[in-house]
Amino acid sequence: MCFAYFKMNKFEKNPQKYIKEKCSFLISRGYTLKTFHRNAEYCFNFYIKDKENNDKNHIYFLWENEYVDCTFSNVNTSEVNIKTLNISYPPQFDLFTNMEKINFFIDAVSKNIETIDARPLAPLNQAMKLSNEGKHIEAYSIFEKLYNEEKSAINAFNLLQCSVYCEKIDVEKKLYEKLKCYTPNLKKEPMELSGCFVRLYYGLNLCEVNRRKEAVEIVDYLIEVISHYKITDPTFLFIRGVPSAQLVYGLIKKTFINDDKLLRIYKEKLMSVLDNYTIKYEFTE
Repeated sequence: MCFAYFKMNKFEKNPQKYIKEKCSFLISRGYTLKTFHRNAEYCFNFYIKDKENNDKNHIYFLWENEYVDCTFSNVNTSEVNIKTLNISYPPQFDLFTNMEKINFFIDAVSKNIETIDARPLAPLNQAMKLSNEGKHIEAYSIFEKLYNEEKSAINAFNLLQCSVYCEKIDVEKKLYEKLKCYTPNLKKEPMELSGCFVRLYYGLNLCEVNRRKEAVEIVDYLIEVISHYKITDPTFLFIRGVPSAQLVYGLIKKTFINDDKLLRIYKEKLMSVLDNYTIKYEFTE
């Protein structure tokens, strides 16, 4: 067996963050990724089969195991928990760079995670899976339990979104009031928990359940917020907790999907508050 690895400059400020971003689908399933530094390479415990025996039809996924020392590339496979996944390699695979090969493996595993992972989902991931499948009532009970156990912003946000689909109006209104002006602690919470993003996602949820009239107020609010900035490119807005013009336009289109006149009016209203750079390079219909 051998390590799959990312090559990075040894002065990379945050290799752990970089790897977690590349493997976010693993992190979301509760896996722990270990990294270490050796000759300017940071490695983690995702394994691929060596080319010995010329067998290129499998990759192996190894999750955290107390018997495995992740600082060594030689692994005694009799002592670890390994799942096998059949994949089809493209003809040009041998010409790929190391990073391209790793991206290929990560993509293959992410598309087949259910095949190789026989472990039960953590409650949060189970609820998200149910919600994505449209089983909102089943998901709601899990989100509600998680929120009652810990009234964190992320638990409130998940319960808020699910409550819209389950017609839990009282819960929905209470949580929306709690979060619509929220400022996340960026050391442990994502920027998407900021009040403006919460409003955006809530508005999209409302549109999904045909409550579009209620989303109009949110559209007005977001355009007003953007109008306060002379610079309106996505990065500038994001670090200030404000959704990009493109995201807001996505909400506008869903809000006025049945009214072409208002759609044009609100598009023009949004465009009027954007700087020239954003209009030219960052905004598309």
